[in-house]
Amino acid sequence: MSYNQGPTDIPLVEQTFGQLLDDTAARWPDTEAYVFKKTGARVTFKDIQDKASRLAAGLKAIGTERGDVVAWLVGHRPEWIYLYFAVAKLGAIALPLLAPRVGRSEETMTYCLKKAGVKVLIMGDVTGVDETDDTVPYLCSLFPEVKTAKPGKLQIERLPKLTSIIVLGDIATGIGAYTMDEVQTMGSDEKIIAEVRALQDQLSCHDTFWLRFTSGSTGQPKCVEHSTYSFYNYLRLATKRFRTTAEGTALCPYLTSPLIVNLPMFTPGCAVVFPASTAPSPVEIMETIQEERCLSISMLYVKDFHDMLHDPRLAEYDLSSVRAVTIGGNVTSKSLIDRAADVLPNVRVVVGYGMTETLGVAGIPADMTGEGKGATVGKLSPHVEIQLVDKDGRVVPLGHEGEIWVRGYSLFKRYRGDEEKTSKAMTADGWFKTGDVGTLDEDGVLRLYGRVSDMIIRNNYNVYPAAIEAPLSKHPKVQDVRVVSVPDPASVEEICACIILKEGQSADSGEMKVFCVEIGMVPIELPGYFIFLDEFPVTTTLQKVDRKKLRLIAIKKLGLQEP
Repeated sequence: MSYNQGPTDIPLVEQTFGQLLDDTAARWPDTEAYVFKKTGARVTFKDIQDKASRLAAGLKAIGTERGDVVAWLVGHRPEWIYLYFAVAKLGAIALPLLAPRVGRSEETMTYCLKKAGVKVLIMGDVTGVDETDDTVPYLCSLFPEVKTAKPGKLQIERLPKLTSIIVLGDIATGIGAYTMDEVQTMGSDEKIIAEVRALQDQLSCHDTFWLRFTSGSTGQPKCVEHSTYSFYNYLRLATKRFRTTAEGTALCPYLTSPLIVNLPMFTPGCAVVFPASTAPSPVEIMETIQEERCLSISMLYVKDFHDMLHDPRLAEYDLSSVRAVTIGGNVTSKSLIDRAADVLPNVRVVVGYGMTETLGVAGIPADMTGEGKGATVGKLSPHVEIQLVDKDGRVVPLGHEGEIWVRGYSLFKRYRGDEEKTSKAMTADGWFKTGDVGTLDEDGVLRLYGRVSDMIIRNNYNVYPAAIEAPLSKHPKVQDVRVVSVPDPASVEEICACIILKEGQSADSGEMKVFCVEIGMVPIELPGYFIFLDEFPVTTTLQKVDRKKLRLIAIKKLGLQEP
């Protein structure tokens, strides 16, 4: 039957991130841990310990307690690293917000702050990168109450838990917000520092430490809660398993996860390099690799990896230092792996499978992904269980398609503020229903086909988009392809292939249909429609294609009507 468990020979451990920082700083105080291309800062473990401890005391001085939520707009600045560990030392909860997603959106910002129950909000500016004069006008438009409030005394009816706002620089004059400098000065109080130090022995790694909002591709974003225990052990085990960042510099394109923030703690001698932009372009990624001689890319979304490998300026950059890349975030096509092998022949690509709720479930070197339908995502991570079930929750035989359910230490605790959604996603005996469809073979290798919600029902046949996208992506003119359903009076749902062509190329539906026949695509999977677009809509995380919006675009472009 389709059940398996990852290896359990390496035991799980219990430690908080505050303890981890103190231990690492004591062993390697002067070792460089982080490089920030935006500011030019190069940060050591001792730097982090000193500034995080002082910032923790400052946050405590303005009323931040164990269990309080501290949010900030994520940017590639050293302050955000210090914040992660300062929050950990208080036993508070970190909520890094993706700046391009919430910046200048009153609706999204208010939704996130309210859902998470944020007490302290910290901002550099709307983009989360610079210290600019945009911050104060934005805050005043978002929270008019800040104009008359005193720092730490905010009273906002729609956000009853938000009491304090902190801004970088000296731009808080005249409004009810602290500056970061003021908070750090408060952190010089020896009595409060001693209280923070004494607190370390009282904290539990099983407490909620980190919040993150899901992509929102299936409705309003859900607020996922994780403990230090899940993050600590996942990163520790993944580092041992893949050894992709054992030394030298590792490029990290995004600063949204404690997984990346704590990476140097497990591999001292591996400095994490953040590019200047919070949403770096392929050119920025390649420039950073060339300048810093990065040995690895610690995590890259499939879309960004695709864009880099197909960038027309790829040959202009020296990427010869790179030895390993870990990719994830979506189904990885064989054609993309083939492209990587052609242009980066000395790079070991590791494909990871997981999601916000589960962290890492499985992983595999990309050269083992194989051909055929679906995408091989490898064998299970340590201490993780999976089972594949049918629509009634019964485990299916090996090799049969089923929904992937996951159980283990790395699971999230709950959807914050959504007990009903939590109970629907979790079974009474601890299984999380991922919504992904896959198969498991006799060797314990997991293959991924896509989302249950993406499945197309055509003439009573179930068709998964990945089964069509993989072969279509091999067309020499195709840069990217996504398959969605569109309404059809005869078949109920018809298949529409949405295609982005490579620069300078042109094609039509007839050419694509001929190609599908030539490669032997079975008739039930042959798209009834082909449309050509310049770009795909993305979800609010900016990292995944929004298939719901893409479907609406296809319906409109084809002149169809919903039944």
